[in-house]
Amino acid sequence: MIRSLFLTLCFLSATAAGVAQFNIVPGGKPLVLGKDTLCFSYDLRTGDTLIYTLEAMDSVDVVSGQRFAKFRSEAYKIICDSVSPSGIMHLTMGLVFAAERHVRGVDTTTRTTHPWIGRRQFIGIDRLGHRAYARSDNDTSATVSPGGAFQPMLLPIIDTSCGRQQQSWLSQDTVLLVENAVPNPVLIQQNFWRVLDHFDTLGRKTLRIQYTQTGNGAVVLRSRGNSFQTQSLLAGYGLVTFDRALNVILHQFATVENKFTMTVPGGIEVKGTHQTTETITLRELRSPDPRRRWSKDPSPAKRSKTNH
Repeated sequence: MIRSLFLTLCFLSATAAGVAQFNIVPGGKPLVLGKDTLCFSYDLRTGDTLIYTLEAMDSVDVVSGQRFAKFRSEAYKIICDSVSPSGIMHLTMGLVFAAERHVRGVDTTTRTTHPWIGRRQFIGIDRLGHRAYARSDNDTSATVSPGGAFQPMLLPIIDTSCGRQQQSWLSQDTVLLVENAVPNPVLIQQNFWRVLDHFDTLGRKTLRIQYTQTGNGAVVLRSRGNSFQTQSLLAGYGLVTFDRALNVILHQFATVENKFTMTVPGGIEVKGTHQTTETITLRELRSPDPRRRWSKDPSPAKRSKTNH
């Protein structure tokens, strides 16, 4: 029974603190721009709705315990409720579909629902992804997303708007990951960003940027009067493709390794590793502005069923 509890909680990592985010950029020479300069930013308009699909594989290895893998298919909806005069985009995010195949040894099970479906998160971001605030729809109803407390962010903090190809910079953020779990995980991360190139795909002009991530976080989960504390060390990588006209993420590949230590009642420590690899794709952008509407499947039948 305790092993089952370990496996249920091993995805969690970060404390439920009330901070949203701060940003530090180490000192150094200013970025020198030129003809090969590429610029990145988020530009969501009031009424925009982004539909993303996610394909992922999780591998969990608990020391002196069990090993298992999960293969996940998910869909997320991000709605821009409004944009303030200062440029803050007020977003509502949520998981709208989840299915997974769970493999442990020769045993395989499938799941086509999840308690995280229908939960909403409210986040305010600027054009670089810095968070002005972040909160959950219900801070008293504890649960965790299918990918765990430290799955990669759908809207990563890119921190700097422009850079020449192969130019890089370093940033540090503390983020309340309300989109991943309740109680909310807290992640302290350092990202090394590099500008890559521009190219055309799916008939769209795009820009690419990549990051390598290190970080740590913690979570305190309380259940039936018990407290479970988890500390995590993270190492990750992401390749992000922006649409040059729409200024939204068109595609993202991300992977993260989470080495966790969980302390259960009685002071017993359980160690393990949770590895996640995800591919995230924009399927549709719905908008009041016809010029911004886009679908990866532009068939007339699909468009006719889309509510804007």
